[in-house]
Amino acid sequence: MTRNSKPHDTDAWLTAYIDTVNANMPPNLDADVVARCFAEDCVNIQPLRELPGGPLRGREAMRRFYATFDAHWADWTHLELTRMTEGKRAVWEGVAQGTHKKTGKFVRMPIVFFLEFNEGGKIKEERVYVDNGLVEEQIR
Repeated sequence: MTRNSKPHDTDAWLTAYIDTVNANMPPNLDADVVARCFAEDCVNIQPLRELPGGPLRGREAMRRFYATFDAHWADWTHLELTRMTEGKRAVWEGVAQGTHKKTGKFVRMPIVFFLEFNEGGKIKEERVYVDNGLVEEQIR
């Protein structure tokens, strides 16, 4: 570590993010609270799914994204399997699960977050790996 650098508490930032998402998803959706985990100039990339307009850019785009969960999910949560942090980067692997509103079916799928935090502990880049086809298969 150089004289001007400071240690990063990436593990605590990661924990705060997952806890915030879980506490603010349906049935208690608060997309504004979740969006505050992200830097103003953040980027969200979901390589396994084509997002309309490409990667999501900016905190407001993240707020709009999370706000859509209420339309599809009665409840939603993330369960941790593994994590790794190095510097300001983190990899979180787990299971996303919830009850689909329209069908009432319980959906469960693997998910991986690759996160890079800024100096203030806000997410500046998030890559999410999830097979959304698994949702379609489970709600039929």
